[in-house]
Amino acid sequence: IGVSPETMVHISDSIEETLTALLEDLQDFLNDKTSIELEAKIIAYGEKLSAICTAKYFSEDDFKATAIFAEKIPLLTDEVIKDANILYKESEKNIVRFMKGVKTIPVIAGFTGITSKGVTTLLGRGGTDTTACFVGAAIRAQKVVLWKDVGAVYSADPRLVPEASTIPFLSYDEIEEAGKIIQGKAVRYLRQHKIDAEIASLKNSKDKTIVRDTQKTKLGAKMVSFKKNLTLFSLRQGEARGYERLFDVSDLCARYKVNVVLIWNDPAYLHVVVEDTSGLLSQLTKDVKTKFSQIIITEVHMVTIVGSFTWKDVNIFNETLHTFDDKAIMGACPYPKCMRMEGIVASKHDIASLLKAMHKIFIHK
Repeated sequence: IGVSPETMVHISDSIEETLTALLEDLQDFLNDKTSIELEAKIIAYGEKLSAICTAKYFSEDDFKATAIFAEKIPLLTDEVIKDANILYKESEKNIVRFMKGVKTIPVIAGFTGITSKGVTTLLGRGGTDTTACFVGAAIRAQKVVLWKDVGAVYSADPRLVPEASTIPFLSYDEIEEAGKIIQGKAVRYLRQHKIDAEIASLKNSKDKTIVRDTQKTKLGAKMVSFKKNLTLFSLRQGEARGYERLFDVSDLCARYKVNVVLIWNDPAYLHVVVEDTSGLLSQLTKDVKTKFSQIIITEVHMVTIVGSFTWKDVNIFNETLHTFDDKAIMGACPYPKCMRMEGIVASKHDIASLLKAMHKIFIHK
């Protein structure tokens, strides 16, 4: 990894020390803790080892650095073990107080937190970015830089759309609507103190997207994205009101920890698109079939366009969808500020062709 043998010895010693602590912790946990707490504890040690290696790497070039773990600060969270929320006020005070005593470069292990009872928690998908944005907000940083191996945010997946280009700027609203680029919790920390974020490439620092507070959003599309292999439940509207059926479906999805991606209502059907985030979709489907006699289940893809649109854009989007699939479903757009257009097509259709068409119409023009 480009460090001297002496530094490798120090890294090895630190890793051995950390793994010894891990084994001791695991021995205690195996006796009286639940499996989900044990899983979080094990995963957190991966982040700790990364922090140790990074700190030692910096020290090789005479930049004195120290690996810091959540429990040392402490970075407090609620008790949702695998998708925890940082307790902002308490943790902000803790990080500010802690940083005043740090005399070296702090390398903070991301993605992890700790409850007031000392239980290790994880911040969910994209949790390392969440840690970085929280720390940046807490110390009122000038900006937060999120280094990625894939680089900046593109107008579409360049593997599917060769014409895709780097997006130079995104607003907080746009990055939230895009989803999965930065965790929503992380964006809220940035927004709270109007802190800029750079999403930059490790390979080329000029390849970056800046996320910032802006009150003026230029009309037009910023990006086209997609989700594959989703499931659409179409429930025929009967005597029960739509919201009653929606409550029943949502309750089942929550029970099986399946993510609801999109809800769309028309005079004939209540459409609910779900994503199998737990591996329990087959069980959910079985229960849905049992509860609702008049239901159509379809495997689908979803295409999403993020930007700022007029209703003319919405109509063009809808027409383009139906050229690919005459039974396509148009997703709801927030009114009066339309930031996102979504459409559902059957999975038999080529998602790459649809993305290219949407990109050409809304962005590449």
